[in-house]
Amino acid sequence: MELAAAVLSDEVQSDTVQPDVMDPDSRRDTGASSASLFSNYSALVLRSLSRETSSGRFIPEMDGLRFAAIAMVVLYHLNGYLMAKAVFYERGTTSQLDWLCRSALVGFHGVELFFVISGFILALPFAAHYLVEAPAVNLRKYYLRRLTRLEPPYFVTILLLLALGICTHPGSVTAILPHLASSLAYLHNVIYGAQSTVIGVAWSLEIEVQFYLLVPLLTLVFAIRNPRLRRSLLIGLTLTTLAAQTLLVSHHPRIALSILAYLQFFLVGFLLADIFLTSWKSSPRRSLHWDLVALAGWPLLFLALQSTVLTHWVFPALVFALYCATFRGRWINRFFCNRWITAVGGMCYSIYLIHYEVISAVGRFTKTVGAHLPNPVYFLVQIVLVGSCIAVVCGIYFVVLEKPCMRRDWPQRLRAYAKSMIPARQARANTTFAD
Repeated sequence: MELAAAVLSDEVQSDTVQPDVMDPDSRRDTGASSASLFSNYSALVLRSLSRETSSGRFIPEMDGLRFAAIAMVVLYHLNGYLMAKAVFYERGTTSQLDWLCRSALVGFHGVELFFVISGFILALPFAAHYLVEAPAVNLRKYYLRRLTRLEPPYFVTILLLLALGICTHPGSVTAILPHLASSLAYLHNVIYGAQSTVIGVAWSLEIEVQFYLLVPLLTLVFAIRNPRLRRSLLIGLTLTTLAAQTLLVSHHPRIALSILAYLQFFLVGFLLADIFLTSWKSSPRRSLHWDLVALAGWPLLFLALQSTVLTHWVFPALVFALYCATFRGRWINRFFCNRWITAVGGMCYSIYLIHYEVISAVGRFTKTVGAHLPNPVYFLVQIVLVGSCIAVVCGIYFVVLEKPCMRRDWPQRLRAYAKSMIPARQARANTTFAD
């Protein structure tokens, strides 16, 4: 989910959106006043949705790529919901479905885009220490930050979904409890070899946690001073992982739901972090040539995902090229660094946690809207209707639950608030007793 590390970098948005100040003279012009009011309102919304982090770093390209990843996942689940619930939507076999539906069917690979972002973000501080003489990473603070940043939204979401499940299926409490315990401990994949029945998206979060535990060991690769040797080792490990997966993953469901089945994507993130720090010096030069790579690469990505063989061997390399293009292209960089794009990408953890529940709740009312339209048009109508509800509900969820946890000192603030409330409660109690 940041998935977890991808969602959960400790970056600070240095170009925080500030509301525009309205010129008093502009109030005389109704059109100008309306435009300024809309601008102020937009700035306020953007500021509310902007992530709060505390390391002093902000890489907008990463939030833009998070947007692409979460959009793929949402479209995949929306398309799957409509295919299951709106019988008129699927016409013929999968091979005969329209192009938009086929594109949505491969959207679950957006999770792997998150894994690349996780590899990049979590590799940066370790790589900076080895390669550019930055301070060493304090592992205690590193793991504590992951704990305080990730767990509150995750635990609250699980408990809410559990309560919802009990309300809708009262007799299933006993059967759910073992799955609840294993999901809270991030062990459901290992114990059951299947996705959690309490929170389905947790399978990828469990893989993220496995990656967190391995990061200090894996990042020792950056201790190799020779850049060619270091990058060759990363590429070699990636190819070795891909080869090993062809022998193991399909025969072992627990391996298929572990980091061993996805390690190549984290390693691609490592390679990108290496190039970002040493070759680009954290400030990539941009060129129109990379815009052409992006223009051809994104459609090619969806075509490659139609083939199992191409997905396995070509997908990691193609993702690496597209991520490089995001940093190095001129126009594609502007798109992914757009403030609205990065705002949505920055709250992708909240979207990831509850988007399917929103689809299920809203879709039952919207699935008949546009039923007479051609499939692509019908799907676009559903994207607008359901997508708008996802944006609103998940935006509120982000502001209320996830964003406060982005503040590094939120546990201290919470304790201070609780202590301040105790004297007030005692005073009210004493007043009541005296009366």
